[in-house]
Amino acid sequence: KQWYQRRVAITAGIDDHTKEVLLKNIKRRLTPQAVKVRADVEVLCYAYEGIDAVKAALRAGLKLATEEVPLKINLIAPPIYVISVTLFNEEKGVEAVRASMEAIKNSIEASKGTFNVKLDPKVVTEREDQKLQEELEQRERDMMEKDGDEDSEDEESEDDEEEESDENEV
Repeated sequence: KQWYQRRVAITAGIDDHTKEVLLKNIKRRLTPQAVKVRADVEVLCYAYEGIDAVKAALRAGLKLATEEVPLKINLIAPPIYVISVTLFNEEKGVEAVRASMEAIKNSIEASKGTFNVKLDPKVVTEREDQKLQEELEQRERDMMEKDGDEDSEDEESEDDEEEESDENEV
């Protein structure tokens, strides 16, 4: 009730349109904004377990994900991975990413692998996040092109073999 009385007192001399614009602006600015925290890590294992050890280490990092802390791990380019989380609380996000990094490190080092931090956990802006998405999409396109190139070489070699067999028959 006190809040309503203050609101009436504050807005007493202001026209309705201005009140509406001010209240809308204040509400927007007071609404908590979600932040994205990310870290880039390098995970390698040249021991016998190899890729299985890397997968197990990344799964160990993902085990810390909960409904409130939705951790994600994405491949940038082997052996570099991005650990990210989007939360309203920046400190909690950084802690979650650090905990995930620690779990990955412990797991991969137990398998005689190596763990290196390429980028410490930090809050990223939408612009940086979009740049990461574009980089991931570009790498995906590059991988698709490489796959396509291999197919076209196979087709060419099959065509060459057919021509050779036709010449042998004549």
